[in-house]
Amino acid sequence: MKHAGAVELAKRLAFEWADAVCENFAPKAMRGFGMDYDTLAAARPDIVMVSACLQGQTGPHRDYPGFGGQGAALSGFNFLTGWPDREPLGPFGTITDSLAPRFVATALAAGLLYRRRTGRGAYLDLSQVEAAAWSLSPWLLDYEVNGNVRMRDGNRSDRAVLHGAFPCAGADRWVAIAAWSQDEYERLAKIAGIEAPMAPEETLVEWTSSRTPLDVAETLQAAGIEAVPVQDFGDVFGDPQLAHRGHFVPLVHPFLGDGAYERNGFRTATPAGYGRPGPTLGQDNDHVLRVILGLTDVEIDALAAEGALD
Repeated sequence: MKHAGAVELAKRLAFEWADAVCENFAPKAMRGFGMDYDTLAAARPDIVMVSACLQGQTGPHRDYPGFGGQGAALSGFNFLTGWPDREPLGPFGTITDSLAPRFVATALAAGLLYRRRTGRGAYLDLSQVEAAAWSLSPWLLDYEVNGNVRMRDGNRSDRAVLHGAFPCAGADRWVAIAAWSQDEYERLAKIAGIEAPMAPEETLVEWTSSRTPLDVAETLQAAGIEAVPVQDFGDVFGDPQLAHRGHFVPLVHPFLGDGAYERNGFRTATPAGYGRPGPTLGQDNDHVLRVILGLTDVEIDALAAEGALD
């Protein structure tokens, strides 16, 4: 989109062909391209557009660019994640980059349904930070109602008597355990030999450290206590439950070779899925340029020579 020719191609797709436009540039960008909603809607009153930049299209910070790392910090995720006596860590990865697309897909579906029902388009202004903050509603509500600012507390939960991940036999092997009631905790204490009420986790570590995660999980589950192995990604790929449900789809990528691609976490009676990996850069250019836009060989060669297709 830094090339004028590329912008013109995108504008043709939006003005002549698309049912919807989704973008997550900073607000100034789409206006600069001549592809903001007001401009599009003037020519295409039925166009649906979703904008999903970091902090939305309005407000004093609207032009602040960023991605999931900043979104996690601004929404409160980082402040909640970590140990009480250490600095905020933030969740693994750029969490708003994972959360926001779910909101975008829902907003887009709503916009298209509105278009089908009324014949009119719609503009949907989504903020990645707000999508993340919405996901933290219980903590925000606790502050609004009770004035409580939740602090980092490791793996503990204020709704459980005991809650955490504990080391097991083997290199970096762990088990997650949760005792939600006093009765569950007393059963756990009997099994693990916990006698000191002031230091239950230290005693539990002594018990789990000599056992495999699966052994601990099966023993505690048999006693009605929540416990599961903490799986690394090798475990996840070999998980028999995921294999049974066909979670990973084997596909061949033209550059990366054989690979496993994830399906959605739900199954429907209607067949759904995909039979190829994500397209490589420019893979579908020919279809878009020739079939959708109807460009000639001469026009395509000229665009390529100008660098508009790079």
